[in-house]
Amino acid sequence: MSDKTISQAYANDIIFELEKAFWDERGKGARFRVTAVGREFFKANCLPHLQSAEIDDMLRVVESALKNKGIVSQVSATRDGRLLRVRIEGCAHRTVEDKLVAQETKPFTCVPANLIVLAIEEKLDRPAELAEIKLEDGACHVLIVLFDKRPVLE
Repeated sequence: MSDKTISQAYANDIIFELEKAFWDERGKGARFRVTAVGREFFKANCLPHLQSAEIDDMLRVVESALKNKGIVSQVSATRDGRLLRVRIEGCAHRTVEDKLVAQETKPFTCVPANLIVLAIEEKLDRPAELAEIKLEDGACHVLIVLFDKRPVLE
């Protein structure tokens, strides 16, 4: 096997085709099947660096891992109660979302958002869900809903 790398455009075209086929098969239900996409990246590149249970610190760890791999240029967020609004700039996968929108399919998965959800669930044992992805101002705006901590049965 060759040690050559493939182009980002090729990889994003394949990702788009897989996502589109999955959407065509499952519709809105597809979004609930892709929540763990990025889990291996999370385990290798984020989890070892998660020290704090503060969401802002988790965001910095995820942003740093993504920046180090050249996936995004910036991640920022604001929190309003249960809502975490995340702005992702310079994402290497933005062309996938643009192609979905061009074919009248709403974007339904986001690896950077999945990593944030995984961090929240890991450090806070609190369910979180990617509720919405909007493409605005040259960035991806994702809405993550934070749910109450899981009850402990004694």
